[in-house]
Amino acid sequence: SATNIFLSSGNAVNELNKNYIGYLFASAPGVSKVGSYAGSNSDQTIDCGFTNGARFVLCKAIDDAQNWVVWDSTRGIVAGNEPYLVFDRSDAQITGQDRIDPHSSGFTLTGGFSGANQAGYNFIFYAIA
Repeated sequence: SATNIFLSSGNAVNELNKNYIGYLFASAPGVSKVGSYAGSNSDQTIDCGFTNGARFVLCKAIDDAQNWVVWDSTRGIVAGNEPYLVFDRSDAQITGQDRIDPHSSGFTLTGGFSGANQAGYNFIFYAIA
């Protein structure tokens, strides 16, 4: 709800005597955007309402066991290949692939990357201007 989160009784999120961290995100006009989109296997622009594009993008498929993928302006969100991290793995950043491009109002996903734009899957995202 707007003021509470509810956890199941499963051990993955609510085991007795275990500590957990919850990250909660919210949209703030012109600053951050929480949203969803359907994967398309082709370029698609996600309009976040920003004026200078997104500097941080986190996304995940919600109907498959895909990873959390993140791009940021420190590594580079550019028109071309940009490195990205997979938050729920300990791998080094992945380089040499063009998965996202800058767009003045948000970001453009390129092609059919299974981690962020695969047709037949729905994705959630959090973007920061």
